[in-house]
Amino acid sequence: MNKIMILFLVLLGVISVCMCEESKQIAMFEQFKGGVPSELKTDVVIPFTLLRSHVIEVTSTIKDMPYKMIFDTGGMTMLEKSINDSLGFETIKIPQQNAEMAIIDELKLGGASVSGMKVGLVGFNDTFKFELPGMIGSDYLRFFNVEINYEKQYITFRNSYKLTKDTDSDHLIDIEMISPYFPTVELLVNGEHKFPGIIDTGLHYAFVFPISWLENLSESEKENLVESDGYFARWPWTESPQNYFYLMPEIKLGDIVLKDVPVIFGEIPNFLGNSTALIGKYFLENYLTTIDYPNRQVKFTEADRTNYSLRISAGINIAKKEGKLQITGVWANSPASEAGLKPADELIAVNSKTFDEISEREIADTIMDKTNIKFYLTILRDGKEEDILLRKRDLFE
Repeated sequence: MNKIMILFLVLLGVISVCMCEESKQIAMFEQFKGGVPSELKTDVVIPFTLLRSHVIEVTSTIKDMPYKMIFDTGGMTMLEKSINDSLGFETIKIPQQNAEMAIIDELKLGGASVSGMKVGLVGFNDTFKFELPGMIGSDYLRFFNVEINYEKQYITFRNSYKLTKDTDSDHLIDIEMISPYFPTVELLVNGEHKFPGIIDTGLHYAFVFPISWLENLSESEKENLVESDGYFARWPWTESPQNYFYLMPEIKLGDIVLKDVPVIFGEIPNFLGNSTALIGKYFLENYLTTIDYPNRQVKFTEADRTNYSLRISAGINIAKKEGKLQITGVWANSPASEAGLKPADELIAVNSKTFDEISEREIADTIMDKTNIKFYLTILRDGKEEDILLRKRDLFE
């Protein structure tokens, strides 16, 4: 199972703690309420690093000890079970959901802190094969004004205050909270379809729509869908790993108007009701994003545009998985498809770099950065290594 996709599901929230029906999942979410925030005397600036191409890693402090943790607006705060065993926090068992929580005395991010908060206990290392002790989610962030600066790679915590539109580069939008704390904006698609989109820093793609939304396309519009062989976005405990790719004519968020937007369709976990879009890093990094949780506002301030593109692409997804490089998905009629590449192919190297020599960030830059117009894959076929040159192009021309 793809480690990035597993991590993505963890970042979406407590669904990773238990497999249960939606009403029980919501009840489980509600158990996470609690905590008393500190009153900030000044802005608190937290530097972060990016794992892979999108996962935000920050340093937290628990009982005066530093812990590297994931920061995610689309997830809930969680702690590795073994870490809590050593810290000795009081735990609460919830037999109905086969879940367990800990009450953390104080969880700090620099000078920001929340005391007495209940967090879920999960087996990160054993279950998800991800060597971090936990994550900071929106149940922690809900007390603060939180600014995310991808360009300079820092997060700023402030006391809540009413956001204002100060320049033409500012876009101020009201948000709602999808149960319990996920910050959500209203999307207006093609001038007529309204539905919610979660601001999710744990997602790499700019927009992922539920497959059920395809019913809003006409038969002629569906003819422009690009189908995947394999997958580009997949979540455990969903039935279909298949994705579709589409160039959406228009998406509006408040007064932000986006034209010809590449959108991936996938089966999104049931706890989101199959009626919610996800808004990820490849959109957010084009802005300085400020979420004021108490006042239910978000401000997007325009920044330099990223070179990452789903549209200008070779049409292939590559991951480091189970100790080797793997092709997880190929878009139909793409350069990768035309070269005969399939998920079943044994991938040896990317630009002559093997599994041990290339990082996941390098892989993302290779396949996603539109300025890297070509790259080589080394495939093992019939016992022989074969080099394949892929050139990127507009997948919708």
